[in-house]
Amino acid sequence: MHITFLSLNNSKTIRMLVILVISLIVFVTIFFIDDRMSTIYQWEDVQIDSDLLAKYEAKAESDGRLALVDEIYFNGEKLIYDYTSNTFYYSVIEDEEGYTPSISVPSISLKSAITHGKPKLLICPADANEIYDAKLVMSYRGKTSVSNLVFTTLPVMNINISADTVEKLGLDDTYGIEDYETVSMSLFDNSSDFSQAYRLVESAAKIHMRGGTTIGAPQKSYRLSLLENDEDQSTKKKVNLLNLREDDDWILFAAYSDYEKIRTVFSMNLWHDMATGNNEWKAANSNEYKYIELFINNHYHGLYALSYPIDKKQFKISRGESLFKKRDWSGTEFSLDLEPYDSGDYWLPGYSLEEGSFEDYEQLHQLYYEMAYSEDPETIRSTCDMDNAIDLWLFYKLTQAVDNVYTTNVKNLYSATKLSNTGIDGYKLLLCPWDMDQTFGNRFVDGQGSHGISSYFNEPDYDLPMEWSPVYFLMNCGDEQIVTQVKTRYDKLRKTVWSDDAISEAIASYEDDIYNSGAFVRTMDRWPDGNYYAPEIKLDDFEAYVLERLNCMDQYMTEFACP
Repeated sequence: MHITFLSLNNSKTIRMLVILVISLIVFVTIFFIDDRMSTIYQWEDVQIDSDLLAKYEAKAESDGRLALVDEIYFNGEKLIYDYTSNTFYYSVIEDEEGYTPSISVPSISLKSAITHGKPKLLICPADANEIYDAKLVMSYRGKTSVSNLVFTTLPVMNINISADTVEKLGLDDTYGIEDYETVSMSLFDNSSDFSQAYRLVESAAKIHMRGGTTIGAPQKSYRLSLLENDEDQSTKKKVNLLNLREDDDWILFAAYSDYEKIRTVFSMNLWHDMATGNNEWKAANSNEYKYIELFINNHYHGLYALSYPIDKKQFKISRGESLFKKRDWSGTEFSLDLEPYDSGDYWLPGYSLEEGSFEDYEQLHQLYYEMAYSEDPETIRSTCDMDNAIDLWLFYKLTQAVDNVYTTNVKNLYSATKLSNTGIDGYKLLLCPWDMDQTFGNRFVDGQGSHGISSYFNEPDYDLPMEWSPVYFLMNCGDEQIVTQVKTRYDKLRKTVWSDDAISEAIASYEDDIYNSGAFVRTMDRWPDGNYYAPEIKLDDFEAYVLERLNCMDQYMTEFACP
């Protein structure tokens, strides 16, 4: 019995050992296959130096130029791959601490994993003279590729236009789309204060180029409208992009002729910060801009600023109110009468009707007429919201907005007729500027400059001649109250959003976006015929100019008085 017991015990032990060995073999096999199939890499494990990179580059020369794999993810973010320049782009999350992202490529098959192992992925910092941040090496199945890798601190947007649309319209790489065409859009939001469900927004959309004199530039600006259905261009889809506002209608602004790519964005954001809500209706008669890098069909298209239109929502247009847009230099702000339109209706030339009906031109004309020709200060004050009017006058003076107002001429202006108990026949004007590229010294001078714009043509002490605005008309009437009001408002602005510290802090943030992100140099490389200030100077000269302009404004305001 004792021997039999030992025999049975040994048999059980053997079975257990066999099971253990098999389990171990299975575990090792699974671990081996999993390791060979896994395409997850740790940042510290993929770094190589320039000597090893040179060997891979020599091998890649014979294997072809393009990346072996074009779907690469950093921290779950799919990198944009521009095959025309063989470059991957990664939008780095703002204020990301301890930059150690994982890297992954799409899963490979079991057969490939067993036969060839997993792709090798390596990264080497680029030379200091490169516009790229790093080189990305991939090696697999005996093939090697070396691609450029860019780390941008800006959000990235890609517009995908179908091959059929490109062929139908005969588009070149400027993508000059005249009428709305259906596309798809993706935008990656890399902001540190992001609070939405997903950083990547994808949507059907429609797009066309926009602009006046700049529409002929190779780097186009665009109007982009998000859609629920790519089969029907009338289906609107409202999304909050970059925490600007929830909307379906967007603007992609290219500052092609601005040497530092700063003036419209800086000026309009400055107007937003000072003027939003500073009126009787607490309306946000302004818009905001945020910088992005734009790609079209994954091909780098340059530095852009994303914004929303100035529209009825920003002016809080209600029933019985209207919104107009002034586009040219016609001096109809001084018109004695309305003029007949082609349809037989009457209008104020130069003004397009954005919201309302043709009958609303009558209110617009009456308010302008009383503003320009009345000699009674109270009547002039009744034509518009005076807080808004004072802000606009100071804003024009500071920015030297020569393309918005010059002597008696007015251009690039939104005017809303708003209901008011203290207005003329129940209405007052609420105003907002737009198109601020000719500001802070930059100016169109016939026969000079590049693309018609001369950089820093006006000196910081240049005083914009203004013989239009409620402030001017009140001063012309000898109204001392307006002098006190303007000075009081200026003093408050200089202690807040117009203080030297606030201005320098804002410009430093724009310098990070435009220059330190690398977007300025990349745009310069993409569109070499555009206007560019010396990239090594960044915004140093612009900041110095703005601060000196404020110093000149300080001196001007000490002498400010009615004529």
